[in-house]
Amino acid sequence: MYCIAICEDDAPQRDYEEMLIKRWAKNRKYKITLDSYATAEQFLFSFEDKSPYDLLLLDIQMGQMNGMKLAQKLRENNHDTEIIFLTGIPDYAIEGYAVGAVRYLLKPVIEADFFTLLDQLYIRREKESNSYFLLALGGNVRKIKLDEILYAEARGHYIYMKTNFGEEEWKGSFSSLQTELESKGFFLLKRGLLVNLAQVEQISRTECILADQTALPVARSKYRELNQAFITYYKTRSL
Repeated sequence: MYCIAICEDDAPQRDYEEMLIKRWAKNRKYKITLDSYATAEQFLFSFEDKSPYDLLLLDIQMGQMNGMKLAQKLRENNHDTEIIFLTGIPDYAIEGYAVGAVRYLLKPVIEADFFTLLDQLYIRREKESNSYFLLALGGNVRKIKLDEILYAEARGHYIYMKTNFGEEEWKGSFSSLQTELESKGFFLLKRGLLVNLAQVEQISRTECILADQTALPVARSKYRELNQAFITYYKTRSL
């Protein structure tokens, strides 16, 4: 699901942007969520209770808090949402790039240019999403690079994950985690134990050794399959 938000104080312009985004998503058969806000203050009030947005369209010239100040506030809090500024005045470009704006579009927005930009950002986000694991804990969502994960293990009703930088543990479904990670270069060594193939250094019939020298057990029935998965993984990465 691609999550988009619009923050625009001009109602007709906001309606027009909503219409363009919905048309873009329908034409490409993309699943999206779309939220609209009339002020920066309204956005901030609702933002913490929402899933992280992939894309935010910001009008620069709004009321008490303009779009530029809103973008600065988001970046100060380490939110990496992609930002497009929509404005009738092109003089904000240098300041906008300082807060990581991906693009400026002058009003009135030209549909073809807008759709091209949305295509580029959607494809980029899809590629990035395959490089991270999103860990949701206590209403907060944090990204963990897949390459930094060593392994994940079921411990009763909890999941334990070892990374290069520490440990994580949370209550969750291991089968759901398995479904997600097996498509991203992880292998099931035995029931309830997933290893990141990117971290594997050596494989024997009974265990595999990771880059940090951790030894993980390998089920007897999984040895050949693990070897093949390991070879295939690195052949694929080298293409």
